[in-house]
Amino acid sequence: MLKNIKLVIFDLDGTMINSAKDIMVSNNLTLKKFGFKPISFAKVKSIIGQGIMVNIIKSLQMQNVLPTERLTNKMYKFFFSYYKNHVYVQSRPYPGLESFLKKLKKNNYKLAVCSNKLEALTKIVLRKSKLIQYFDFVVGGDTYAYKKPHPSVLNNIVKKFKIKKSQAVFIGDSEHDYESAKNSNIKFYLKLNGFTNKPVSFFKNAHKIKNYSKI
Repeated sequence: MLKNIKLVIFDLDGTMINSAKDIMVSNNLTLKKFGFKPISFAKVKSIIGQGIMVNIIKSLQMQNVLPTERLTNKMYKFFFSYYKNHVYVQSRPYPGLESFLKKLKKNNYKLAVCSNKLEALTKIVLRKSKLIQYFDFVVGGDTYAYKKPHPSVLNNIVKKFKIKKSQAVFIGDSEHDYESAKNSNIKFYLKLNGFTNKPVSFFKNAHKIKNYSKI
């Protein structure tokens, strides 16, 4: 599977961690706090992947609300304040993930995380899930000037490890991850059953991962 590869980069939410329920609680508490209706679990899953502010804006758009910047900033502060203290309540790693990470480390692969979740929150999740020990580098949505799918994000990670792009692979679950890999010209592996509404056919030429324990 990973012949001639030296670096494996993982997305976080929907790829390594099934975090949708914790995000839904924070998302809907924020909506209710500011007088809006909560949204369904399916809708929350469909908007995960681009950070808290995008979650808020898309949640409001689903209710035909065009929010002011002042309102979204207030909602962001509330969401972040609650979520940072409840980021790993119902969240759990996907089955087989830790065994897969152990196998990769045993075979001397370098491992990195590339998430659009804020770096501080990403590291909290990795610590609470006890997965942080496997990773050589962690990148969040605020680590660099841009976030996924901007090509500079994966480019910077590959550059840090001083390898060729052909020696790296990115594992993600969404169209944002897929576009990020395409934009950076890096091999992409799709973690199935993640947080995207796109059909599998959307992810052209992507290798598919259904279960980490069967890789």
